[in-house]
Amino acid sequence: MTFTYHEIPREKSGVRREYAIVRREGAAQPVHHLPMTEQPSRTTHWLAWMRDYVDAARRFAAEDAVDVSSEEERELVATKMALFARALTLFEGALLLLENDRQLDFRIHSRGVIEATMYLITLDLNPAFVVRMKDDDFKSRHSRVTLHLGAKTFSGTADVREQLEEFVAQGLQGAKAIQLGTLLEGSDFDRLYRSYRDISGDAAHVSITALNRHYIEDPQSGLATLIIHPELDDTDFQVTMTELGISMTIATLLIMKIKEKTDVWDEFQALLQRYRLMSRDDRAPNL
Repeated sequence: MTFTYHEIPREKSGVRREYAIVRREGAAQPVHHLPMTEQPSRTTHWLAWMRDYVDAARRFAAEDAVDVSSEEERELVATKMALFARALTLFEGALLLLENDRQLDFRIHSRGVIEATMYLITLDLNPAFVVRMKDDDFKSRHSRVTLHLGAKTFSGTADVREQLEEFVAQGLQGAKAIQLGTLLEGSDFDRLYRSYRDISGDAAHVSITALNRHYIEDPQSGLATLIIHPELDDTDFQVTMTELGISMTIATLLIMKIKEKTDVWDEFQALLQRYRLMSRDDRAPNL
C-alpha cells in the first residue's frame, strides 16, 4: 500500500495550518481536505477578557507584601503565592497560544492552571496539606534519582554519584505520592478534577482519543487526513475556556483571602460578571 503526501495551507488565517493528505493506491483520484470554519467571534470576547484579567492579576500580584507572624505561616503563604504565580504563568501562556490560533495547545495548556487551582483549594481547606506536598516532592526526587543511578550510563562525577547514593539510602521515610483524584473529593470543586482528566485523556496524553484529533479517514474515498494544529469544536472550546477562566478566578479569590486589602477588587468583580455573561451554557459554577 502506498500513500501520497500533499500540503494545503490555510488561506483565511494568519496561521499556516498544514494538512498531510494520504491516499490509498487505487482509491478515487480527487484529493481534498476537510473545510475549516472561521469563527472569529467565538474567541474575540474571550481573548479580550483574558488580556484584561492578566493585566489586573499582574497588578494584584505586585501589591504590598503579606505580613506573617510565624515560620509556619510564612511557608504556607509562600506556597500559596507560588501556586498563584504558576497558575497566572500558565494562564498567560494559554492566552499566547489562543492569540496564535493554537487551539489544541491552548486546551492542553489549560490543564496546568486547573491543577494549580486544585492544590490551592486543598491548601485553603487544609493548611497541613503543605506537609503532604513536601512528602510528594521527596518521593518524586527519590524515584528520579534511583532511575538515574540505575541507568546504563551515568554522566555525573564519582562524587555526585556518591551523594545521590547516600540520598537514596535514606529511604522514603514514609513519604507518599499525592493522588490528585482524591484532593477535592466531597468538596464543591471536585468537578475540576473531572475537567483535568478530560483534558488529559482527549488532548494532553498520547491516547487514541487524542490522536483522533489529528487523523480523519473517509472510508468511501479512501482518503486519510492528518491535521496539524487542529481546531477545537464549539463544545470543546467553550468547556476549555470556562474551566480555565473559573480556575484562574478561584485561584485569585483564594489569594485575596490572604491579603488585607487590594486595589483591584472592583476590577475582578467586573471580570467575574463578564465571565458569567460569556458562560451562558451554565458550565461555570456559581461563585
